[in-house]
Amino acid sequence: MTEAGPMNDLDPRARAQKRDRRSGLGLVFALGLAFLLVVGRIVDVATGPTPPRRGAAAPAFSAPDLVGAEKSLAEFRGQVVLVDFWATWCPPCVASMPELERTYQALGERGFVVLGVNQEPESPDRVRGFVKSRGLSFPVLFDPGAIRRDFGVHSFPTSFLVDREGTICEVFRGPVSGERLTKAVETLLSQPAGRPAC
Repeated sequence: MTEAGPMNDLDPRARAQKRDRRSGLGLVFALGLAFLLVVGRIVDVATGPTPPRRGAAAPAFSAPDLVGAEKSLAEFRGQVVLVDFWATWCPPCVASMPELERTYQALGERGFVVLGVNQEPESPDRVRGFVKSRGLSFPVLFDPGAIRRDFGVHSFPTSFLVDREGTICEVFRGPVSGERLTKAVETLLSQPAGRPAC
């Protein structure tokens, strides 16, 4: 009769208990991490600025575009601007891009511009490749995080339609249909410059 070795010869029940303990600890760790992430998100939302509402002035911002040139919202004063917060990893954002491009192409000559505020400043090559492959011609800026925070954006896509005087006239949470966007933009374009349109 031989003596049992230290670990390899544990009976199957003991090995199963040890494996279950490790699995349980892993699960507790994962749940703890998820809890911390959720708490962090809640704190971020609670301590951040209140999202600007319809009739409020759009927060001023500037950020680098796809080639590194700084662009600001102020440069587009006098035009109707859709400030669209998006990312390539966001399926609803990706799905809404063709409508944004069509509306920009249709109404750009009348004074409408889309500013795509991308949330992936750490992945410029991926974003440039995405823009090129989709044939997007409107300006795209890289958000270092401050723009999203100033606008109180916590879900994507979120878009703000800004009139010629810099006032937010519409807030779209989630994708906006081309028909709804076109109607809202045409309403603002028909208003005379020099006074808020909403």
